[in-house]
Amino acid sequence: MGRMAATFDGVVLIAHGARDERWMVPFHLMRAELEKKLAPARVALSFLDFAPPKFAEAVAELCAQGARHLLVAPVFLSGGGHVAKDVPELVAPERARYPEVTFTIAGAIGEEPEVTAAMADAVVRLARGGRGSP
Repeated sequence: MGRMAATFDGVVLIAHGARDERWMVPFHLMRAELEKKLAPARVALSFLDFAPPKFAEAVAELCAQGARHLLVAPVFLSGGGHVAKDVPELVAPERARYPEVTFTIAGAIGEEPEVTAAMADAVVRLARGGRGSP
């Protein structure tokens, strides 16, 4: 993991992936929103399983666009096996393929305090009779 660099010119979101297209819609929306918020940095989305693009394809896309300082952001609720084992195993060959690029792996996004707080707030709203998703 290590310390975060001051700024990144590229972000690779990595999510689990699913065969159901509907499952992936929020991740595509997140990528588009982040690219607006982080401009001029570029944001790519990748999936571990079941759906393209794969991590190596997302990295290649960002590197082709000139990114040299990449943040790898695992979009997982907790830092179990995928974040602790699979993500570093995906990053290692890309570090070798792109020695001029720095890769910084963040922890699971679900363990960030503002994400935990937002999920708790949503549960409170639902528990008090607030509307949920259809």
